[in-house]
Amino acid sequence: MAEAEIREGFLCPMCMKDMGTVFQLQQHFEDAHSNEDKDVLDQLKGLFGKAKRKLLSIKKEDTPQGGPYPEQASVASVSVTVDVGGIDPTLWEPQEIGAIRSHTDFFKPIRDARIDRYVVETNKLLIRLDKLIGPNVPTDAGRRKNYEKKVVLWAPDQHVNICMTCGKGFTLTRRRHHCRLCGGIMCNKCSQFLPFTYAKKLTSPAFNLNQEPSGFIKRSSSNSSLNSMMTPEGDPHLRTCLHCRQVLEKRDQQVEQRKSKPVIVQFYEKMKFCMDEAEQFLPSYIQMAESLSSGEATYSLQEAQTLRTKLVRLFESIDVLSKRIAQLGLNDEELPGAKAVQLQKSIRVQASNFLQENMLGLSKLPTEEQLQRLQDVHRAKVQKRIALERHAAMEAQKIERQQQEEFKRHEERTHQSREALLQREVPKPALRVPNKGWKPTEVNFQPNDADDPMVQQMNIIRGYVKQARDAQRWDEVKMLEENLKELQREYWSQNKSQN
Repeated sequence: MAEAEIREGFLCPMCMKDMGTVFQLQQHFEDAHSNEDKDVLDQLKGLFGKAKRKLLSIKKEDTPQGGPYPEQASVASVSVTVDVGGIDPTLWEPQEIGAIRSHTDFFKPIRDARIDRYVVETNKLLIRLDKLIGPNVPTDAGRRKNYEKKVVLWAPDQHVNICMTCGKGFTLTRRRHHCRLCGGIMCNKCSQFLPFTYAKKLTSPAFNLNQEPSGFIKRSSSNSSLNSMMTPEGDPHLRTCLHCRQVLEKRDQQVEQRKSKPVIVQFYEKMKFCMDEAEQFLPSYIQMAESLSSGEATYSLQEAQTLRTKLVRLFESIDVLSKRIAQLGLNDEELPGAKAVQLQKSIRVQASNFLQENMLGLSKLPTEEQLQRLQDVHRAKVQKRIALERHAAMEAQKIERQQQEEFKRHEERTHQSREALLQREVPKPALRVPNKGWKPTEVNFQPNDADDPMVQQMNIIRGYVKQARDAQRWDEVKMLEENLKELQREYWSQNKSQN
């Protein structure tokens, strides 16, 4: 599939005709294509407006003073209120006292026209440059020259008698040379040479320029056609005029400015990096200083001194960078704005507060003699504390042994009293059985080894009392209850004597 041809100019998107200027293109579009589909027209008008607003927003601050062709700028192509001579007649009419006039509306069309001219000129040069360094460019000198004439229309030699840059006339020794980008004629001394590597960087944003030279080069004194296409090292290049060089270098400068960071941002990032490192080292240094001041041998004095030196250097860098930020642009001819100056002062104040909080309160390190004395005092304190702790531990062990011996003696006494109580014979009450021959049955009671023998005996008698009540033997109930009371009184008297 053949590669689509890249055309330059103000092309109508409907009929692809070149109208020459943006105003003619707009007039042609409204006159010739007003009957087209309304949706398509609205979409194209919106596209035109969006593109124009974007170009204005990007190029307003980057337009060179006077534009690419300041001598050719015409106010008549901008505003219908301006006459052919470039002067608005209404500005010279007499005014009443106190009347004011805003020049903003008059200034905006002139500025927009210059911006449009600059953008159109830059895009035209980039399109031509992309064609001249493409893969289809012939390598032969004659064929390449014919190809360059097809891409850019060269000015006829007989129509130009002086160099358009220096104004000197052409002679047998001062030959005519054509710019490959605009077709203008200049002399050999005014010729500029654009290497293919730098041209690729201008036309392709993704191209990485890692070679030298990184811009326009100077040619030798030779006037041969071969040197017009090749450097002495054999690298291909293009001959251009000074004006085309300035336009392309301005374009490259604008791209680099958008990619690179401002100086104040670079200084602030370095200062912030130093602050972060200082905040990272400060806790370690404070811990080292406190440890050495108390006489401990956890850290070495050399390590703490090295860390202190790093902190002092970081603080010095913060102070120097903040001062440079505060003075940035104040000595230039064009002073920075009020907001920029306020921002620079705020950064300086922030750095000063940081230094006051951290640097002024930085603990000093002891000398080697002071450190030796502090370590001796600390060692004596540690030995004294160890001796006190050892004495306290021995006293605690002594008290613990006494408590254990007392507990053992108490256990032995308790065990002996319990054994004596178990061996003691429990008096058994005499059961008085009436003459009628009633006799209680054996009570199903499972004694517990931990229960006292008297308690077991009382539980058995309670079982007998229940059996007598069930059999309605009231005399036996009365007799058994008396026996139970006697046992309870005996049990209470024994417990009281033991306590």
